[in-house]
Amino acid sequence: MNTLRRYAVPGGWTAALIIGLVVPFLVSDYDLLDLSRVLTLAMAVAGLNLLLGHSGQISVGHGAVFGLGGYVTLGTVTESGWPWVPAVLLSGAVCLVFGLLIGGLALKMGGANLGLLTIAVAAVFPLVIIRLKSTTGGTFGLSLAHSGIQPPPGTGLTPAQFGYVVCLLVLALTLVLLRNLVTGTSGRALAAVRTSPLLAAANGVNVNRVKLTAFAVSSAVAGIGGALYALAVAIAVPDSYQITLSITLLAAGVVGGSRTWAGAIVGAAIVVYLPTAAENVVSGDSSGNWAQLVYAGGLILCLILAPTGLVGGFTRLLGRFTSPSPTSSPSALDHLHIRKEVQ
Repeated sequence: MNTLRRYAVPGGWTAALIIGLVVPFLVSDYDLLDLSRVLTLAMAVAGLNLLLGHSGQISVGHGAVFGLGGYVTLGTVTESGWPWVPAVLLSGAVCLVFGLLIGGLALKMGGANLGLLTIAVAAVFPLVIIRLKSTTGGTFGLSLAHSGIQPPPGTGLTPAQFGYVVCLLVLALTLVLLRNLVTGTSGRALAAVRTSPLLAAANGVNVNRVKLTAFAVSSAVAGIGGALYALAVAIAVPDSYQITLSITLLAAGVVGGSRTWAGAIVGAAIVVYLPTAAENVVSGDSSGNWAQLVYAGGLILCLILAPTGLVGGFTRLLGRFTSPSPTSSPSALDHLHIRKEVQ
């Protein structure tokens, strides 16, 4: 049965990718924009899962990083005339540096200040964007005449189809890179820091460097997701990056499963489609308030049914049928064989 599990996971991801590549030819361009939003939000949630599920840190400011990526990309495309590919890469680099600055400042402050600092960043970001009117367009934001991700000539794809495919492939590459990051030596270092920073340091792990690297990579991934989203919808405005977006990303990570990469996709899909489903459930003049209540209730129900996330709960259920007998897994610190290269 363990052999079945070994082949089922890559087989499932391969099937999901194939289905994802077929979807653009089955749905409308309007639906593809929603799906592109799911994919780009999933990138931000995956980056957040690297912090929350694999390094034991928390951020309530990834919505600001998501927005920073979008503004940097649209700014370079509209003002400097850059092609969208280098603009997206620049956004990732800028957000990586931003993550280093915020993470480094939080580490110096110590304690739970990373969460408080990221809340402040999320709250201040829209105000800063409005103040920098000459660069960011103020309350009107930045916009393009059409989608910033145009298909190459001769492909026969619409901008929405091509943009969706780009988002899908970038998300797939991102998840592969993140998975490789949390395996091997770096993965053991992350697990050790998450389990017990003091004991990890006693075993030769440079705890601050591991935490800072995780935060920087997480920010870069979220920035790239924000860049692709801004290009897909061809606009970036401050109202799209309020603190509620950061809370939504955090909720998506928890509901989907912060220790799983598939959870990022599931969580992103839930926070995108559940509000619409809630609005369809209720009706009347005050349907907006009731819709929010239904939406919140749906998230709470997910947490009650699957405390470790929907994907985590499904994995546990699957494990009962595929594992020959329940055995206790050793702690990550029991197999901490980390040399000076991670110091």
